[in-house]
Amino acid sequence: MSNDFQTVVRSIRDLPPMPVVASKVLELLGDPDVDYRGVAQAISSDPAVSARLLKVANSAFYSMKRQIKTLDHAIAIVGERTLRSLVLAASLEGMNKSYGLLEKMLWEDAMGCAIGGRILARKFSSADPEEAFLAGLFRHLGKIVMNYSDPDTYRALVEAAYSEGVSTTELEGRFFPYSHEVVGAAVLEKWNFSKSLVMAVLHHEDLNIASGDDETDDFGDFDSKAVLALTATVNLSGHICLKLGLGQREPNADLNAFACLGAQALNLSEDQVDDAVSEINEVFSENRDFFIG
Repeated sequence: MSNDFQTVVRSIRDLPPMPVVASKVLELLGDPDVDYRGVAQAISSDPAVSARLLKVANSAFYSMKRQIKTLDHAIAIVGERTLRSLVLAASLEGMNKSYGLLEKMLWEDAMGCAIGGRILARKFSSADPEEAFLAGLFRHLGKIVMNYSDPDTYRALVEAAYSEGVSTTELEGRFFPYSHEVVGAAVLEKWNFSKSLVMAVLHHEDLNIASGDDETDDFGDFDSKAVLALTATVNLSGHICLKLGLGQREPNADLNAFACLGAQALNLSEDQVDDAVSEINEVFSENRDFFIG
């Protein structure tokens, strides 16, 4: 772990641990001789995660031919990589100490960007769809961690942003020593996620992915072009969420998603972006109860 990220992690007064079920499932799936009965047993140890996984697996988003009623069936049908995404998503929702309106909005923001990322990655072949799902899911992990570790201060940040008519990102420095991008990336590295996910979360706002050796000391070797495309996909998905009002108090219909850094980095036309906005809006609207309910 880089020295800078170690400093960030030490500064967090109450660092959330990697969710137990997700940690166990990732460990089991990392075994070349994985025992899927053990995976099902690990998931079933948390009824909330089990229920969420089955609910999302039965959404039209995953286009299953028939209803999935058991964890064994879900594991067999959705595949290992999708299962990993679903378990992490279900576990992330349960990470909050409390669950009020603010936590619901953070969760909707996370799921909206994850779903949008997966759709965009498939639509434009810009990234691996499941990696884009996870990068979108974790894009604002730092905000979730801030709210987890210091809920009073985070709520004060949100209220100040609303009263001043600016984004919470613009005011983070007034309330916290580190931005949500840095906090999220530091926690992901602490949890031993891939360097590409750490980089995508760290740079989802600025797309400042190094192409030379200046980041390799902290992050090791990585494919800068692939990470840039992944990060651009998440950036665009995040702007589409803002436009549609996913995880927000209200939509920002005037926001031009085509003008964002992600759309430009992916060399998309305005018509392509408009089409993607419509598709994400349709998919999320049709499946809202599966994702958020």
